[in-house]
Amino acid sequence: MNDIGKFIAKFQNPESNDIFAGDCSYWFAVILYRRFIRDGAKIMFDTTSNHFGTMLRGKVYDITGDVTKYYNWIPWLEIQDNSIKEKVISKYIMF
Repeated sequence: MNDIGKFIAKFQNPESNDIFAGDCSYWFAVILYRRFIRDGAKIMFDTTSNHFGTMLRGKVYDITGDVTKYYNWIPWLEIQDNSIKEKVISKYIMF
């Protein structure tokens, strides 16, 4: 298991998995972003599922581990549609 996997494992339990894999995926993405910022971390978003992840070393991770292939990731900062961003921010970030 690499250092990313070891870090994620410290948070994993049934309750936190439910929280961070659901409506609070943004907040786990922020935790990963802050921890691995020196590795060029980037917060990613899937507009279909409203799910956040963090790109690290070419792969995207969430509380469950490597989820690169399971979503259609877009860098959060590159989303141009303000209506999408406003809805997501109010529901999943600033609730």
